[in-house]
Amino acid sequence: MIATVWRVAGVSFSLLILLFAALLSGATPDQAAFLNSSIGDLTIGFAVRTDDLTVLLLAVVGVIATCVQVYSLGYLHQRAASYHALVTLFTAAMVTVVISDSLFFLLIGWEVMGACSYLLIGHYWERRDARSGAVKAFLMTRLGDVGFLFGIFVLGVGAGTFRISSLDPARMSPGVLTTGTLLLLVGVVGKSAQVPLQTWLPDAMPGPSPVSALIHAATMVAAGVFLIARLYALFSASQTTLTVLAIVACVSMLLAALFASAALEVKRVLAWSTVSQLAIMFSALSLGTAEGRHAALFHLVTHAAFKGLLFLCAGVLLHQVGSAALVVLRRYTRRGRLRQALRVTFITMTIGLAALAGVPGFAGFFSKDTVIEAAWEQAHGGSTVGWIVLVSVCVTAAFTAFYCVRLWLWVFFRTPALAGGIGAFEDDDALADLDEPDTSKLRDAPWVMLAPLVLLAAAAIALGYADGVHLNWAIGLVSTALVIIGALPAYSLWRRGADPRPVVLERELGVDPAYHALFVVPVRWLARLTVAGDRDVIGGYVRAAGRTGMLLSAGFRRLQTGNAQGYLTAAVVGVVALAVLAGVIGS
Repeated sequence: MIATVWRVAGVSFSLLILLFAALLSGATPDQAAFLNSSIGDLTIGFAVRTDDLTVLLLAVVGVIATCVQVYSLGYLHQRAASYHALVTLFTAAMVTVVISDSLFFLLIGWEVMGACSYLLIGHYWERRDARSGAVKAFLMTRLGDVGFLFGIFVLGVGAGTFRISSLDPARMSPGVLTTGTLLLLVGVVGKSAQVPLQTWLPDAMPGPSPVSALIHAATMVAAGVFLIARLYALFSASQTTLTVLAIVACVSMLLAALFASAALEVKRVLAWSTVSQLAIMFSALSLGTAEGRHAALFHLVTHAAFKGLLFLCAGVLLHQVGSAALVVLRRYTRRGRLRQALRVTFITMTIGLAALAGVPGFAGFFSKDTVIEAAWEQAHGGSTVGWIVLVSVCVTAAFTAFYCVRLWLWVFFRTPALAGGIGAFEDDDALADLDEPDTSKLRDAPWVMLAPLVLLAAAAIALGYADGVHLNWAIGLVSTALVIIGALPAYSLWRRGADPRPVVLERELGVDPAYHALFVVPVRWLARLTVAGDRDVIGGYVRAAGRTGMLLSAGFRRLQTGNAQGYLTAAVVGVVALAVLAGVIGS
């Protein structure tokens, strides 16, 4: 009964967000403040605002949240009440961030999202990888949020207000502006899983697939892009911050694309692709132009559609097959059974991968081209950052096409290579690939799970034309060439039944072991030293004090014999001793 109530409440709340976005569409931008108080010249309080950016993000959050809530009705039945309640709270936290016109009000939604992500990633708490992934996500995002909190104080105190609409870079000193925006950027890097805090997002994949879709498409990681777009006047006024953002974005997009090219599980490929695509959005924002901001938001919207679609498709694979690992899925493809049984999933996942790869005609093609065009305009004007962003995005686009085609072919098609490419993913035991799985009961997902896939697949195509077709044909041809350059090696390797993965990429450059050696091991030693000091030093004093009291009490207890003659004798002796002492003192 409780689970049913939360299911209905979750779907209703998501639809309410869509209704709210529809009612605000075309309305005059407005702001409202409440619970304000003044401390000297500093005003602290809460405020909300509605403008075009608010409406855009509310629409994105509403659509993705509705699809996730409906999809979850057929996907998840274990601890459903707490799951739907947390998803609803998670969505509400993102709405709070979107409508906030106060840095403190935004911080509340920002932190609630972090807490909800921890609980949702660890939904299958009986699994060790889910528990460790949840803790890792919580710790790494909290680390970034320390800088985020200090950034709020620096900007608020420097501007004399915490109202976002009142933050004027002209009223701040360059040092305050740069320091504040850099500290906010630390929080954005943590929340959006950018270098060097990128490793938590792929390790969060043991959580339910609908949660992954919500986190990657419309909440949490997308909040970082939204924040910079909201405070773009401040960020664009600090060239130092934009340069740091560009460097972080370019490094993140390239590394994540490389890691995705060597990942062996569908959700992990998609997780690294999210890191890479978010970095493309940040690189557009780092240009510091209105065109760059528009391109980043355009790509944010299209990415929400096709990335939400892909994670929900991965959820169907997990739900129907029991695994999303390439080594397992390809055993179902030798006879084409997976493609035939999961026909709707195959078609919609094909559309999602095409949009992610930037195939012409799909939404991702148009939004990526907008980013490339914005970078080209800056580079053509002599901007070094523009050239760095342009080259990085182009190289990333080619790698994106590579891992999208690799994933599509290995999951749904049988390689024509000799023996069907046996051993391509079984480094230890190639003969394990000969096992024939039972496909007699393999069916596509129920309609309640497939309906969101169809809706998002339509959006992954149509959203590319929502902003009008403003295509630069030269850039379009370059983008198409990059897709072909990336797709051909993936197709060639698949035909040969090979999937060579450099060990350094498969291990993701050993970042996690390095972090473990640099941070986890010293912290554990410090914790052990602290425990030892508490136990052996402080605890020793406490135990000594207690032991002394016990010894004294034991001594006094011996005097309490219950013998009246003994008491009388002690009293007489005491009186005599006092008399003698008095005499001595008197003489």
